[in-house]
Amino acid sequence: MAPMTLNWCQPAFHKARLIAMPIQCTVEIINGPMSNRIIRRQSIIQAAIEVFSKKDFQSASISEIAQRAGVADGTIYQYFKNKEDLFFSIPVEKTKEFRGQLDLHLEGISGALNKIRKFVWYFLYFFKTNPEYGRLLLLEMRVNKSFVKTETYDFLKQSVGQVMNILLEGQNEGVIRQDADIYVLRHLILGTLEHMVQRWLLKGEKYDLLEHHQEVSQVLIDGLKAIPPST
Repeated sequence: MAPMTLNWCQPAFHKARLIAMPIQCTVEIINGPMSNRIIRRQSIIQAAIEVFSKKDFQSASISEIAQRAGVADGTIYQYFKNKEDLFFSIPVEKTKEFRGQLDLHLEGISGALNKIRKFVWYFLYFFKTNPEYGRLLLLEMRVNKSFVKTETYDFLKQSVGQVMNILLEGQNEGVIRQDADIYVLRHLILGTLEHMVQRWLLKGEKYDLLEHHQEVSQVLIDGLKAIPPST
């Protein structure tokens, strides 16, 4: 069976100028039962994001999600055990997407400080283009005390390894400070960016989330940079 090819433009990063610019990307999807299952599962996940972002967990129903996804109620249970399983599968799927795309954006970029600039831009870009997921993760799941006891929370904790790798690379290069705990440095980056996204969501997404990304990058880098030895 012949493959189906999809083309789309995806923001990339120009290494020399440190700016976002479009490049042409191509993905090849093989037709068949497996691809149909993947596509259907993704449509259910997206429908769940849209429903859960507008209603709390208790109010949202499987029937609403199925209707939005264009499938029968029973189809949902072919992919997820129950509503809770579907709910907590969302950040796992979106984090995999985030990590995969971030790896592509970081490819070819040299230097830890340049990678931090790219990470800041992509983090904000990701949530700017996924506001419903942002509301679900940052305004509902993260403030739920039971969330920290889930396997999903453990997965999200492990997924910040990309930030740690950049910081370790910077320490090896001698450009990231080593006089502070690396976990503190990680919290500095992620805490700042998550706060920016939360504020943007609470303000009704009325301004460009990426407007000050260069300033934010520079402030973070100024705090992360290694202090030169005194002469």
